[in-house]
Amino acid sequence: MSTDTDLTATGNLTSDPLFRTTPSGKPTATFTLAVNDRRRNTISGQWETTGTLWLRCTAWGRLAHVAVDQLTRGQAVTVSGDLRPDEYEKDGVKIATVRLHVARISCPLRTTSPIEGHSGPSGASTPPGGSQTCGDRGNSPHAAVQPVARDAAPF
Repeated sequence: MSTDTDLTATGNLTSDPLFRTTPSGKPTATFTLAVNDRRRNTISGQWETTGTLWLRCTAWGRLAHVAVDQLTRGQAVTVSGDLRPDEYEKDGVKIATVRLHVARISCPLRTTSPIEGHSGPSGASTPPGGSQTCGDRGNSPHAAVQPVARDAAPF
């Protein structure tokens, strides 16, 4: 039985990922994800943000390179990984927190380019809420994330 706590969360990056290497040379990328708790107000019928979870994340190895090359501040992403205890010192006080050791990063469909030949439910060629695609920074040595054609979907 695993002692790790698996977590998947969708939110927006609060800043561009920060690339570092460990003393042994292993690449890491750290970033914070703002995950909003949105609920529908039963009286007004409007959606409201009732709170925000600030999730500190670390990606390792090749995934660290991909995160730094392809993710930008404000971008919506979904991350999955193991939630682990962490602590740091601020102004001489030790602060206990948790950190997500990221195993997977993906972009929600609402922020990716429309699948070729499909303009979406509203008929618009770009999704509502923005047109930024996952991996559109253009400076990556890695291949950008590409949408899967409808014919190639396994379901």
